[in-house]
Amino acid sequence: MKIALLAIGNELLNGKTKDSNGQHLAQILNDFGFQLNAIHIAPDEKDDFRQLLDFCFQTYDIIITCGGLGPTLDDKTKNFLAEYFGKTIQYSEQALEVVKKQYQRGERVYDEEKLSYHYLPESFTTLENTVGYAPGLSFSQDNKKLFALPGVPSEFAEMVKLHIIPQLIDPHAQIKMKHVIVKTWKVPESKIFNEYVPNLWDKLAQYGEVSSLPHLLGVDIAVKLESNDEDQLKSHEQKILELIQTSPLAEYIWHIGPESIEQVIINEASQKNLTIGFSESCTGGLCASRLTDISGSSQVFWGSVVSYANEVKMKSLSVSSQTLKQFGAVSEQTALEMAKGARAHLDVDIAISTTGIAGPGGGSEEKPVGTVGIGFATEKNSGSKIYQFKGSREVLKRRFSEKALMTLLEIIRGF
Repeated sequence: MKIALLAIGNELLNGKTKDSNGQHLAQILNDFGFQLNAIHIAPDEKDDFRQLLDFCFQTYDIIITCGGLGPTLDDKTKNFLAEYFGKTIQYSEQALEVVKKQYQRGERVYDEEKLSYHYLPESFTTLENTVGYAPGLSFSQDNKKLFALPGVPSEFAEMVKLHIIPQLIDPHAQIKMKHVIVKTWKVPESKIFNEYVPNLWDKLAQYGEVSSLPHLLGVDIAVKLESNDEDQLKSHEQKILELIQTSPLAEYIWHIGPESIEQVIINEASQKNLTIGFSESCTGGLCASRLTDISGSSQVFWGSVVSYANEVKMKSLSVSSQTLKQFGAVSEQTALEMAKGARAHLDVDIAISTTGIAGPGGGSEEKPVGTVGIGFATEKNSGSKIYQFKGSREVLKRRFSEKALMTLLEIIRGF
């Protein structure tokens, strides 16, 4: 199954807006064992859109568009799609019910005279938007599926999970499909398949389609199983897990399944009734943001102190001025005191700290850009360590937060 994203909007091509939907889509698909094959960007011009859509329908099985579904004049996707498929725009009772429900949820009244969300190309279906107001669209032709979603990232991501993933995993299909996903960390992809388990790919391929999905945290190994026999699927899954778990790769497995590290942290901390807090400098609240993206995080996450300035580190976290003067803000000593201070201030079971240099300036020969200190504190134990990473400022912040969350997960598992 080949999947492509077609992002629409002049703002994506003139630098005014950054496309984050491609990243969201790739991550969601990856979590369920699917792979995004391509991302294309089209301007708000009919001919360019038609040319790219032609290519997508010739090349891919699932085409997902984003953008151009809003109420303004530059939102042209619905009209472009109608013209491309030779459909007329028609009133839809189903669409009207969906949009009224969306507006009622936001305590607003849908104005049928001024808005046109309840008009859509014939044979298209309206998809509910549980986050915003612009509904999505779906359409099938020649065994190809098209999904047109809003371009707002939060709306797009939620609609992918709500409408697209369930159609990729069809419970009523004669051929059953199952994705076995093994998530690893602390080992690069090249070492997995060339050094640790050189014949792993071939052995896994005996059971189904294999994919290796490297990302900042590690490498996810996925095997797509297909069979009309449920028992055979279970047997193959068991054999795959036995194969990997008895190999040299076993010590690098941190999770089996599609769940993200944020979700795993929330699940495992909840099971142990643990509370969590952060003190963040270089990550600027990113660790806290990532956890609170997960529903149910309030059961375990107490809060975060964003201590970007040294004054905040001293006043809010009781970091010693002498420590800052002698070792600097980016040091094992400061990271340790930040973690201890956060645990005391937030009154949590586990506190994690981050202090580093995301660049592009601020580095030195002793502490180059990409240096980060990660600290932790619990009632019985505490510690900190310095790590080195490479990348742009945005990439480094993400890497710093990944390392902090990895540290947090290891500590949770030690309770």
